[in-house]
Formats: sequence, C-alpha cells, structure tokens
Amino acid sequence: MRRLPLALVVTAAAASAQAQQTLIRAGRMIDVRTGDVSRNVTILVDNGRIASIGPTSAKPADTLDLSAYTVLPGLIDGHVHLTIGGTVRANALADLRAGFTTIADLGARTTRILRLRDSINAGTIPGPRVLAAGIWIGRKDGVCEFSGIGIAGGAEEFRKRVRENADAGADLMKACVSGWPADAYANPQTYELPDSILAAIVDESRRGHRKVIAHDISLGGVGAALRTGVDGLAHAAYVDSATAAQMRTKGMFVVSTLASLTSMDSTPPSRALFESFSRIYRAGVSVVFGTDGGVLPHGENAKEFRALARAGVPPIDALRAATINAARAFGIADSVGTLERGKVADLIAVDGDPLTDIGALERVRVVMSRGRVISSSPR
Repeated sequence: MRRLPLALVVTAAAASAQAQQTLIRAGRMIDVRTGDVSRNVTILVDNGRIASIGPTSAKPADTLDLSAYTVLPGLIDGHVHLTIGGTVRANALADLRAGFTTIADLGARTTRILRLRDSINAGTIPGPRVLAAGIWIGRKDGVCEFSGIGIAGGAEEFRKRVRENADAGADLMKACVSGWPADAYANPQTYELPDSILAAIVDESRRGHRKVIAHDISLGGVGAALRTGVDGLAHAAYVDSATAAQMRTKGMFVVSTLASLTSMDSTPPSRALFESFSRIYRAGVSVVFGTDGGVLPHGENAKEFRALARAGVPPIDALRAATINAARAFGIADSVGTLERGKVADLIAVDGDPLTDIGALERVRVVMSRGRVISSSPR
C-alpha cells in the first residue's frame, strides 16, 4: 500500500488524481457525541465519504498513518468573512489548513461572495465547504453600513435586500441589529432595527426557507430577536438569566466570537461579555463556535477555543460547538459534524489530546476535506 506523505498539500487539481479509497489508521479517535475516545481505529474512506469505522477487509492503494495523532471531525467556523483580512483564495485556504472544513460567511458588500462560494465548493478554489449569507442587511449609517450598503426606508426595502440575497443563492441571512460591545455594554436597551423591520426580515427569509442570524449584542436587541423569531446570534451577547432561559426555550443558538470581540482583555465590557456567555452556556443554549474570521485572522481560528475555555466551556463542549452544534445550527448535520459511516469524510488529526489540552486544536497536522488530504508538515 502507498502511504500518503504528511507534508503533502493537495490542491483541487491534484486531488482528482487521488485514489477513490483511503485507509486511515488513527491512534486515537474522539466521538464528539459521547466524549469517548477509541484507540487504534481504522477508518475507510471511499469516494469522499466514510465507508466504515473499524476492522475492514478492504485493501485500498493508499493508507494514511495517523497513529501518532488524535483524529476528530473536521471543524466548523460559524462566523467568518472571506473578503476581510486578505484575498478570498488565501483566506479560504488558511481556514482549511487550520482544520476548518466548513465555514459560514456571514456578510459581504456584494453578492459576488456567492459566486466565490460556488467556486470553492466546486473545488476550483481550494478551501472548506462554504455557506454564505450574501450582503449584510442593516440600516443606513448603522453598524453594517459598509461602503454605502446600508438600507434607507422601511420594511419593504429590507424585504428587497432579503430577496436580492435569496435570488443570488444565499444560504442564510445576516441581519445587523445592534452596535458593538462598548455601546451594547453602556446602553443595554439600545438596538438599531425596529421590531417591525426585524420581523419583516425574518418573515421574508422564512418565505425563502432561509435562517436568520443577527449581529445582536445588546440585551434589548436580543429581546427583539426573540420576539421576532431570529434563529441565532452571530456573536456573544449581553443577556440576563431570564433572557438566557428564553433563548434556550426558543431554540436560539449563539455563535461565540469571544476572542475577536474582547481581544482577550480585562476591560469591564470584556469581563461582562465573558460572564454573559458563561451564563448562556450554563442555561443550556446551543453554543456554536465562530471567530468573525477576518477580524480574528484567518488561519488563527482555533484561538477561539481558548476564549471558550476562559468562559468556562469544558473542552468536550467546545469541540461540540465546532462540530455537532454548528452542523445542527446550519442544517447540515446529515453530512458533517461527526465521524460516522455515510458522513462526508471531513476529519482532522491533531498533535495531543484536546480533551485535556485545548491548545492541541492549534496543532493541526493533517486535514481531510471531502475525502481529499490537506496536510501540514509535522512539527
């Protein structure tokens, strides 16, 4: 059997020449559902999907020896911006090499991001699987007024933006409801979009079968999101215990982005945001891993795991935030988020045990994306 070299980086063009089957020998494998760890596991990948986990009689041409590493599902970053912080090509590849085999792009200035998404998903541009929201939906002169894309007018104008994104093929919608942490901390009841407009955005999105994720950090803004049926929050937010309980009851998920929002400092707004996120987690709200990639540099996504630890999230639940929770939130749990027979062959190998050392997730050695190997050199 031919062993795939760990220094190999497979581009989309080279990947087409790979064998259909690969036999992976994992030293340790984490089941993110249960938290159980299995040792010396054999994983058979066939035509981009997991064919079996366990003993097999198959003898494919290629084997991938990951016996020195811990293997787990490919990670999901629920909040990036591929058009921020570098070129789309460089950003997509940096996220993939960091172990993130799926990303959600939550806002751009034009719908061109959706064509770029299609190119990445087709393999023309190397990168992770991409879900994309299209153009930010926010008011003129508001928090998402980027290069004049803010919307003036009433509910119908906001409905038009939703339709524009949907017609261009957006996977979901991103609404801009509140300001940034400093403002949300100082003015907890303040938010930018009236309930009537936010309700119109949600209603129009529902017509097109799209979820709505809101940039919504203030207590008042989260209340508006709950009243109008927003599916999830794009960032950690300032909430009280009653609001956190309501979020849990209504099934709202929260994407973390703590590292980018706080810069990991100890200012009063940052401390309060960590405390609030801990409250959200303890209330049983579904926590989804996200970085605001582009604000936090692409490729440094795994630094967010340290922020989750600071907020009191145990390693296994941090892993779940970046796998099964994110897959459920974005409606792709039938394909990704766990290592199971029939799932897409998205997996990573890390140096160390992330259940005892969350920093191991910053030491990704091998990435397999849709059955194709993207490897880092061992260090």
